[in-house]
Amino acid sequence: MTVSEHYLAELETRLDTFFSDQAEGLDIPPALLYRLEGFIDAGIMVAFISAADIKKRLITLAEHYAGAEAAAIYENDDRVILHLLMPEAPVYLSTKP
Repeated sequence: MTVSEHYLAELETRLDTFFSDQAEGLDIPPALLYRLEGFIDAGIMVAFISAADIKKRLITLAEHYAGAEAAAIYENDDRVILHLLMPEAPVYLSTKP
């Protein structure tokens, strides 16, 4: 397996985990989000994947795991970034004075 093939396989695993975890309602820690974005950016910089190809993959995964509205978020964003598609956590006011 070449370095680029290894990168692409690892990228696919990480992206699938990112989207499936959100679909299951799991929390995505900011560190994981930023590491994955950096991993994507590095792959684009060394030409293991193009920005257009990764964008297509993000749209496909968003649609598969979260539906057409989620896919539209990626389609309408010119940047190559990951969007958190999980609902915001509820915030309750403290009853303490």
